[in-house]
This record gives sequence, structure tokens and C-alpha cells, in this order.
Amino acid sequence: MTKKVPTGPIHGPYGQVEKWLKAEGAGELLQEAVFSPVFSEQSFEPGDPSEAELRELWPDGGWLSWLGGPAVGPLEEWPRRTDGKALAHVATIHLGDLGATTDAVGKAAWPTGQLREGLPTDGVLEVFHDLESFGYDPADGAARGWQVRWVQTPDRSVLIDPPEDLDTPTDVCQLCLPMPGFTLPSAADVAGGPQDRFELIEALELDLQKGWLAQRTGSPKGIPIPFSHAYGHSHRGRITAVDDILPGVLPLEPGDEYRLILDIESWTALAGWFGDAGNLEVWVRESDLQARAFERAWCLIRTD
Repeated sequence: MTKKVPTGPIHGPYGQVEKWLKAEGAGELLQEAVFSPVFSEQSFEPGDPSEAELRELWPDGGWLSWLGGPAVGPLEEWPRRTDGKALAHVATIHLGDLGATTDAVGKAAWPTGQLREGLPTDGVLEVFHDLESFGYDPADGAARGWQVRWVQTPDRSVLIDPPEDLDTPTDVCQLCLPMPGFTLPSAADVAGGPQDRFELIEALELDLQKGWLAQRTGSPKGIPIPFSHAYGHSHRGRITAVDDILPGVLPLEPGDEYRLILDIESWTALAGWFGDAGNLEVWVRESDLQARAFERAWCLIRTD
């Protein structure tokens, strides 16, 4: 598709999403657009400045999320694989901030089923990963290649630095804020269907990526890249995860379903952390999400 489409409504008010999709001849996709907060590093410097700001604001109660860097306390032992390898701290997500990206009026505009949250609204969610386990094999979970934990009441007086034996591709501490957004189905999920539908979804997908690239970096120049988000659609496509991988590692009982709760890109702050610019996806069963059983979450590194 060679048509140049205008920048999509990246902050995602439902009425603007509807207007945009209809203007692009994609009105039938409106029922598949879903609310999905996006993590933006706009206004935050990377590395040392970001960590200094974190250490200044966190003890004072700042609503902060960050990639890399230290973990929150309490943490009795740094997470490790069964063979002793230390896991990298990938993300700390402030759940109150995540839940407050859109007010009640804005959320009420979304149709039933297209705004599904589910994470707690207190404390933080943390993700640790060995950066090696792709999650395609049940053995990856048995080896504890990752850990997802909910810290309902963080100890604001302390941040836990990674152990000295932790080896990551780069040193990262990147503050970020969740902002209102939405996602559309991935073009990967319709690749085997009609070519015109694939090209339309791909063009819209790239338009959203360009929009968030400009918002996050201040410039639309450069290759469109996936954006990190909570909930919503997988950038790499749902079919591979939900049909091919997850049934073998997280079997479902009748009435249950799989939920994507985080999709974290590794083009920017976490460059090189997840293979060749892969995405780290955190999946849970709906029943485990409701039970707050995050230790059962399953992580996938997607480079497909």
C-alpha cells in the first residue's frame, strides 16, 4: 500500500480512533481496536540522569515506572535461575499510574470488551528475565528463566541494585510513564488472508508506530518501531503465542483465556536485550490474573 496515511490518534480517545479508522477505509477494524496504555520515555534522560531522578523521586512517593536499573524492596534474594544465573531486572511498572492513564469518562467511551484491564491498581509489577529463555519450551519455565512479581506495598526507603555477577548487554535505567493508547491486530495475524487487508493493517500499524516514535523521541524520522504497552494486541501477532505455544505450557480450563499484560520492545532503551530487536511478552491466564498469581505468568521473547 503506497498511500501515505495521516498520523493516527496515538493517545487513543475512542471517538478519534473511530474517526481515523473510518477515514482510512478501515471502519471494520474499529471493533478490534482495544485500549492499551503505552510507555513513553518522553522528557526523561536515559542512563545516569534517569537513575538519579529515580533515586530522588522514589522515596518521596513518585509515581514512576522504569526499565532496567534497580528493583524495589522488599526483596529477600535477587531472582535467579535454577542453575544460579542472575536474572536481569527488565521493568518496574507503577500500577496506580497505569490504571490512571485515562479517567472514568474516557474509559466509559470504549465499548464493552474493548477496554479490559485487570492488573491491580496498587503497588508495582516487576519483571525479571534471563534474556535467554524464549519461552517456547516448558523447560524454560521449569528452569525459572523469568520471574514476574507483584509488590503490593513497596518499601520506598530502598532500591535494590543488581548483583555484581549479573551480565546484561548494556547498562540501562530508563524512566517512563504510561500514557493512554490503543492497539490494532497485528498484520502478522492476517498474513495468510487477503492481501489488501494485510496491506491496510500493516499501513495502520506502521502509522501508529511512527506516531509514538515522534511522541517518545520528538522526531518522526527513523524506522517505525514497536512501542511498549500494557494489555492490547501483540506486536508480533497473537496466533503464534495463543495457538502454538501457550496451550502446551499454560493449559486452560473451560471458560478461561490468555491475556497479554505487557509487551516490551528492545529497539531503544533495552536494545539487544531480547535477541535481534525482539519483544518480551508477558502472558497470563485470566484466572491467574484475577487470583494475582503472577508467579504463573509466562514470558515469550518474540523475534518471529
